[in-house]
Amino acid sequence: MLQMRMLFSLSSAALPLALAGQAVQAAPPPAGPSAAAPVGVQLRATTSNPSISTFAPGQPVSLRFAVTGLKPGAATTLAVTITDDRQVTVLSKSVKVTADASGAAQVALDAPHGRLGYYEVAARLADGTAIAAEGTRPAGITSYAVVPDPAGRTDYGPDSSHFAMQGGFSSKAQIVPLLGLRYYLDRVQWHWMEEKAPGNFAKAWDSERARNGNKPWPKGLDQDMAPSWQGKPWAMYPIAAAMGSGVPDWALVPGTGGKICKTYGRLNAQGKAALPVYAAALARAFAHDYPTMHKRIYQMAWEPGQGWCFGGTNEDLIEYFRLTYDAIHAADPDAVVAGPTLFPSSNYDDQLRGLWAGGLGRYIDAYSIHPYSPGDPPETHGLAEHLRTQIAAAERSGGHPIGLVGTEHGSETSRSGNRGQARENIRVTLIMLGEGASVDTAFYVADFWGPGGPRSKDVQTHGFYWNLNDRLAFGTDRIAPKMSVPAYAAMTRLLDGTTTRGPLSGLLPTQRGYRFVRGGTTIDVVWDYAGTSSRAVPRGAQVCDWMGNCRAGSATPAKVDGQPVYIVTGPV
Repeated sequence: MLQMRMLFSLSSAALPLALAGQAVQAAPPPAGPSAAAPVGVQLRATTSNPSISTFAPGQPVSLRFAVTGLKPGAATTLAVTITDDRQVTVLSKSVKVTADASGAAQVALDAPHGRLGYYEVAARLADGTAIAAEGTRPAGITSYAVVPDPAGRTDYGPDSSHFAMQGGFSSKAQIVPLLGLRYYLDRVQWHWMEEKAPGNFAKAWDSERARNGNKPWPKGLDQDMAPSWQGKPWAMYPIAAAMGSGVPDWALVPGTGGKICKTYGRLNAQGKAALPVYAAALARAFAHDYPTMHKRIYQMAWEPGQGWCFGGTNEDLIEYFRLTYDAIHAADPDAVVAGPTLFPSSNYDDQLRGLWAGGLGRYIDAYSIHPYSPGDPPETHGLAEHLRTQIAAAERSGGHPIGLVGTEHGSETSRSGNRGQARENIRVTLIMLGEGASVDTAFYVADFWGPGGPRSKDVQTHGFYWNLNDRLAFGTDRIAPKMSVPAYAAMTRLLDGTTTRGPLSGLLPTQRGYRFVRGGTTIDVVWDYAGTSSRAVPRGAQVCDWMGNCRAGSATPAKVDGQPVYIVTGPV
């Protein structure tokens, strides 16, 4: 089951929408400073935007180096090398450094930033002292990224925006506009809203309405963080993860929970009576609070895999949806009920067959999934085939069209490396969108630590960013980008607002690709998961690399490898 690497339930919360769960595999701690470095000498590095080190084009970028532990007045040199995502050296420079009376020195250096993408900075003193490890970022490097300007992005609204992330957001490290995110998972989980007793959600919502008028409740990420760019609010849209953190204890039959997380199981009599009441109250509130949305998504289960987070029967799980589907639609005619939110793993094929045979398709409008890749590369493990098979089975089960929603997936740098993580993150999302997902949700803003904390080996490396503050596991205030950041920002810039036309034709055996359209623009995305090949470029098209750098096409076919290429006909 995805090698049990690390999947997340919405079983605990930290800072805004920092939704985490149980770690299955831990990564090694970051390496320490170079063994050749004299004891006491330290080199630290950051950028002119130290909270996020992520820049829009045109923003100046400088590097800040701090050296401590030198002898007072000592002179040395600092060698700095910067490489981009192509592994091209874009700066190599040696700078003289002289310590002050306390043995410290500061160096500022302008950094290249004329191209969209990822930049990795390596620096070392003459004695071998390298940049110190910081938080989850390894020793020897720091990084920065240049991503498309949020000011040039279009808000395609809730019906045509495709990209979401959970979680670990922080108002002190705002990255939402820079990544092009629009959707997020709202905090309306039954387990949280009615932890103590049934009916509490409706009472609390009515009370807040009386007190605060038309302000949405509970507060969404857009109210908590108020994301903006250049003083303009950044629109965001919630997904109601209604069952994310599970079922309240008072509603469960004891002993029917899963082995990994135990918050799902058979509903007892009180639970069966209370769940449709909660669902109706939630839908009434959601429809009222977000009236401009015309596809309000309600996810009514979260990883209820047999032996994972669920211990009941197929019929017990179907009952969650049977009890809530009509109640939600009666209160919200624009509702999209999504489920069952399992994984694309053969471990769950029997469970899914049983759910469709039992009629689950009648009680969902969209097939929701956590498309963690069961292996690398994801293309050889049947994600696209899984989606096609299960949606077809759901439609046969329900007798009506079934959509597709992804609400969590991510790769780990500890398993795949920096470049490998970015490739997997982007390609899984492209497969999801290409196969028809209306929304796909990436995981996670920044690395974090499990229950063992930062001093243990329990570091989780799904983050798009390294976490530089080992005092804040979730919602950290200082981050540095991995390669996933500019690759994801380029994808959202190019593909938001598009509609899929499905898989491309004429592909080689190890190529994958999809066609997307938006108005008068056609975007073909293609990659080769096993080697290097080529793809013809139509006359007049542009070729954009996976970081978003575009050039006019030519008679020469575009090079295709593990990093997706976007071939754009029409306005970018």
